[in-house]
Amino acid sequence: MFDRFDRDRSGNIDSAELRDALYSLGYALPPSVLQVLLSRYEDGTGRRVDLNFDSFVECGMIVKGLTEKFKEKDSRYTGSATLSYETFMSMVIPFIVSD
Repeated sequence: MFDRFDRDRSGNIDSAELRDALYSLGYALPPSVLQVLLSRYEDGTGRRVDLNFDSFVECGMIVKGLTEKFKEKDSRYTGSATLSYETFMSMVIPFIVSD
């Protein structure tokens, strides 16, 4: 999967390549959400973020996991859910806390 979307063969995945890879897996993230996801990997210099293989896999796992957690609360499959702050935090924190 990584090699398939690393179109320029740079050994890294840029934001457009990540967007396309996630879309191919069924995750159509809005650009603003994609930028928030990529901001996790910024080094503080303000330069464009490219992901190595491990970061690419981690991004995929985060998106998949959060989507699954959301779907648990979207029982009518409407694309929206009502949940408490505590429930929201319990769902999200495990995905943003670093090891």
